[in-house]
Amino acid sequence: MVLVDVRTKPEYDARHIEGAVLHDIMDIMKGIFPRVAKDEEIVLYCESGNRSMMAKSLLEQAGFTNVTDAGGIDDAIKISSITV
Repeated sequence: MVLVDVRTKPEYDARHIEGAVLHDIMDIMKGIFPRVAKDEEIVLYCESGNRSMMAKSLLEQAGFTNVTDAGGIDDAIKISSITV
């Protein structure tokens, strides 16, 4: 499983979930996708859930098949019991 933070670098630097990789939504919108197999499990989060929802849709349109939107960072933490 790859945990992907789709916020900006300053947001990521200020606070992120341990083990998450940064992949800004703006890059995804430009067609720059995470370098993982298209069937690998990807869990997305952002600040409030809007960008992760958009990222999920864009990744699925690009052929990624195992994408979960965990919502905002606080929701993602609650869902998975992961730490910041």
